[in-house]
Amino acid sequence: HRALRAPGVAAALQSGGACTLFAEAAAEAGLELPEFAGATRRRLRAALPAFAGQNNPLDVTGQAAVETEMYVAALEALAGDPRIGLVAFDAFPPRLESEEVWAEPVLARARELQEETGVAFASVAMSPLSYGKAARAFVDRAGIPFLQGHRAAAGAVRALVDLQDVKERALPVLPPHANRGRALRALRGMAGPLDEARAATLLELYGVRRPVERVVDTPEQATRAARVVGFPVAVKALAPEMPHKERLGGIRLGLADAAAVAAAASQVLAAARRAGARRPQVLVQRMVQGAEVLVGAVVDERFGPAVTIRPGGALAESGEATFIAAPLTRTQAGRFVERHATACGLDPRAHDLAAVARAVEGIARASADLRGRLASLEANPLIVGRRGAVAVDALAEARPPA
Repeated sequence: HRALRAPGVAAALQSGGACTLFAEAAAEAGLELPEFAGATRRRLRAALPAFAGQNNPLDVTGQAAVETEMYVAALEALAGDPRIGLVAFDAFPPRLESEEVWAEPVLARARELQEETGVAFASVAMSPLSYGKAARAFVDRAGIPFLQGHRAAAGAVRALVDLQDVKERALPVLPPHANRGRALRALRGMAGPLDEARAATLLELYGVRRPVERVVDTPEQATRAARVVGFPVAVKALAPEMPHKERLGGIRLGLADAAAVAAAASQVLAAARRAGARRPQVLVQRMVQGAEVLVGAVVDERFGPAVTIRPGGALAESGEATFIAAPLTRTQAGRFVERHATACGLDPRAHDLAAVARAVEGIARASADLRGRLASLEANPLIVGRRGAVAVDALAEARPPA
């Protein structure tokens, strides 16, 4: 991470609305937006139109998008303020392959100012933007982070400020996992969401346990599978078109006899077809009891792989997620789990935190090993008992080959 010369943050944005939104997000994140020094205000008055203010966040006005030398002068003024350690601004990379980069002079000067003054610069968009290949290449060359959404940006800056007092965590240099080749073969030809069975294969290849289960095609086969697996069972639709099965009626839980299994299999197959599944199957899985957590990884095209742990099941979408860069050693994974155990409802006296750490380590390793082909990998929920942890649902999204 970049060292900040001061804890203060300044924003130079092209509209009053953007300034208001960033100010609200910064206040939520507890960021310090100091008043500009007198010398800074004098430079801003000389650089910007007479109607522009000198508040922080700074509205450079829409005119700066046309007269980029005006924007550059404002950034130079902010970089010269001793109270400022980071400047957020809204010059973006091109989003379309043929789009010209109006902001190239602004971006080029921001890169120079980082080296000349030690002030960090980050481009901040009001909302998420989608980028094509040319834009991603531009981001790689720019050397400046492009943060999407003011709340997310403020959170990222807050984390950077907090890191100033923490020794930087060096990412471990790990050899490829022994199963990396098999995992890449499982992803061959895949793009977009995977069905649960294929996602589960990735988890198992990286050491995350699954319950006893069988994949079948018909309700009759499901009843036979349930007898082999052992009652009670869960019956799920298996189709890449249904990554979130519960919302679409693709799961039945706690089935205790063959008749219930047959009926449930018919129901989840019908739900899958309504969701547009072309070749749905049925997953019959032994029920598992314990605390529910989510362990997941995302592979950001700009920042690389990162892993999180948070409450799972129905609570997975509530609250904020804390991510840590991947891969992790077993020791690092254990410390990460210990820090977040209480927030996840885990008690070391009743739950196997070492098993959770193994799952975190495995999913983090998979995201790092497969970063060119994997967009995300998730066990939700991971059921944690007194001894062991089992991923009873698996989600994954493949990235198309480059």
